[in-house]
Amino acid sequence: MAKKLHNWTWKEIEEIHEHPHILGHLVGKDKLTELHSKWIRYIWSEGKEKALQAFRGSYKTTAIAEIGATEWLLFNPNDRIFFIRKTFTDALQVVQTIANMMETDEIKELFEFVHGTYPFGSKNTYVRRKEKIEFSFKKTITPEGSLNPFGLDTGITGKHGDFILLDDFVDLNDRVSHAMRERTKDIVREIATNIIDPGKPVRYIGTPWHKQDAWEICPKPLKFNVYDCGLLTEEEIESKRKSTTPSLFAANYELEHVASDDALFKDPVWGEWKYSGIEEPVAHLDAAFDGDHYCALSIAARRHDGKIQVVGFTYAGNVKKWINDGTISSLLKRYNCKKIYNESNPDKGYVGDSLKTLSGIIVKPYQEEMKKHIKISTYLFEVWKDLVFSENTDGEYMNQILDWREGQEPDDSVDGLASLARACFTKRKAYHSERWNW
Repeated sequence: MAKKLHNWTWKEIEEIHEHPHILGHLVGKDKLTELHSKWIRYIWSEGKEKALQAFRGSYKTTAIAEIGATEWLLFNPNDRIFFIRKTFTDALQVVQTIANMMETDEIKELFEFVHGTYPFGSKNTYVRRKEKIEFSFKKTITPEGSLNPFGLDTGITGKHGDFILLDDFVDLNDRVSHAMRERTKDIVREIATNIIDPGKPVRYIGTPWHKQDAWEICPKPLKFNVYDCGLLTEEEIESKRKSTTPSLFAANYELEHVASDDALFKDPVWGEWKYSGIEEPVAHLDAAFDGDHYCALSIAARRHDGKIQVVGFTYAGNVKKWINDGTISSLLKRYNCKKIYNESNPDKGYVGDSLKTLSGIIVKPYQEEMKKHIKISTYLFEVWKDLVFSENTDGEYMNQILDWREGQEPDDSVDGLASLARACFTKRKAYHSERWNW
């Protein structure tokens, strides 16, 4: 028999129960602190429904979901734990991470000491499939396994669990879509009502995104903002602030909501991108090379009903990589777009020249002479009521539009879409000089 790495004692087991972040250190998650143990103990303790909000990047999923579940099963081996996240893929990632931790020597020996068996015994004593994982120390026979991943995008009706953890069930899509916010609320209500066994706890963890998102129907959460935790340096906090719009920084890092009464662009209309019954699609590329700016690609087409359909994408990196890796060309091809505009001021025409190498693409470079806030508040505002955004538009793209105020950054998507509106969709487009090559 192989020599054990560690001879566990009950005193050490009691210490893990009091300070569960120690389990994280055993598997290399050494950024977890005593604060994370406090979160784990709060969420996984007995009692009524509980909720906890912590800023983005605070290791709340690592601590509460992954380490918390591992520690819980050490003392509650027969429980059925449900992990419910925005998508099934997200939830499955958590379950697979826990399963991988269970296969490390340190954790295997810990469970063998407590339960007399390794988490994964012989092939006949456990089930490990995509839809669930059942450990060998679970002695009850149930349709559900020890670990069960679900997404808000998958069916949960008819399932029953002992401990349900909703983790990051609200995201950027809820921020930019009223319909998504209402759908998330409906599913959260269903979960809290119908899939939990009587007397068993439902727990909620994550980050807020909108003042009317699903957090408003959850228990009042404990809150840990970016300043409270000491997990980020002042320099790191400032870096997050510079790369995030003020209202989103307030929501995700300060856990507060900024009033949006002064927002110029509100309540975007969403719909399916139509490939027929439209005029020829056109695009605009707002390029970034370094710093805190994003690349933004806007594609739009006027429909025969007069509406303007839009799909947008952002990239937090150098535009050269975005062009060279084929992303832009594939998106233009996907939406049957053969004409693209780009501003030539910042790079002396480099981006335009690079785009000209794309097969079948007509590049329309121009020199920008208008103040940004005037362009956005005039041309984009004029067409706003006619825009229908494809649901394939990425959240960061829309977030920059909805959060836009004069002088606020990042503003790359709203600037790019305003330029495209000016070029192709507003009544004022004839105003521009021919040398702008519109």
